[in-house]
Amino acid sequence: MTTQTLTGIATENPAFRLACFEFRLCLSGATELPAYKGASFHGALGQALAQIGTHFRDYFYNPSPPAHWSDAQQAPPRPYILIPTLDNKTHYQAGDTLNLGIVLYGSAIDYFLIVFAALEHLGEFMGLGKQRGRFHIDSITQLNSDGAKMIYQNRQWLEQTQAMQAEQFFADTPPSVSRIYLNHSTRLRLKADNQLLHTAPSFNLLMNRLLGRINALATLYGNGIAITPDEKQQLLDLAETVQIEHSTLQWHDWQRHSQRSRSTMPFGGLLGETVYRGELAPFIPWLALGQWIGVGGKTSFGLGLYELSFSLWNEDEYNLFSAIN
Repeated sequence: MTTQTLTGIATENPAFRLACFEFRLCLSGATELPAYKGASFHGALGQALAQIGTHFRDYFYNPSPPAHWSDAQQAPPRPYILIPTLDNKTHYQAGDTLNLGIVLYGSAIDYFLIVFAALEHLGEFMGLGKQRGRFHIDSITQLNSDGAKMIYQNRQWLEQTQAMQAEQFFADTPPSVSRIYLNHSTRLRLKADNQLLHTAPSFNLLMNRLLGRINALATLYGNGIAITPDEKQQLLDLAETVQIEHSTLQWHDWQRHSQRSRSTMPFGGLLGETVYRGELAPFIPWLALGQWIGVGGKTSFGLGLYELSFSLWNEDEYNLFSAIN
């Protein structure tokens, strides 16, 4: 079994697209936000989309499972994730700025201007946080695996948007990798036997969940599966041989207040770094792609994001570009 046979996008899926945008928002009024801002943006953006059209809100927040959806008990993944500013600042004054990243998948990229209009409406008419602080979109930067470019500033469009293709993550796979380092920058929520894990997941479980999520997104919003069942099983068999060398993952509680249900919801998860050791080269493209996709529960809130770096067998370490700054 060679690396070549274990990596690559399935031939049935010639194109799965994704695009990442970072909005720089400038506040015109004071407001207060929670330390983790993904929940605030998640709820506010949904309300703003509903103002534009409930069908747009439903497309992003309540996607209908297709007829061939295999798991009737599992809701299909949403076609986006939010990447909020990862600082602990809670009090904002007029003139302050904050960033919001949004990754769109497949057909959702075609609705980018709807998302832009929803954020404009949110800032101008609805506001953000407890004090409903108004804001305007100062600039938009598009991020990709090669870097970043500004596409909007001072209410003018400077560049056209350009999607990444999933295939590009497989263009330059390292020949051998001995270690990978996964730094989970937002809470990881993974279940085993219907229970949330409070310790580092096995590599097999992590890859099973990640590959399943990538396939679901590619199926629902792209042109078909990203990896065939046989190729996935080969990777998972190899993943069984990978060991956890070290982990600093610890459980961090977090409770989110839902305005819609008027209740508090537990959203805790694991934060920290895990080092895996073994023959890891075949997994690098999938894990690199996964940095833009996330893994586990509540990814649309920005949970389950990680940064990847790795070492070759000669112990030289390489850092891959991360969607999270």
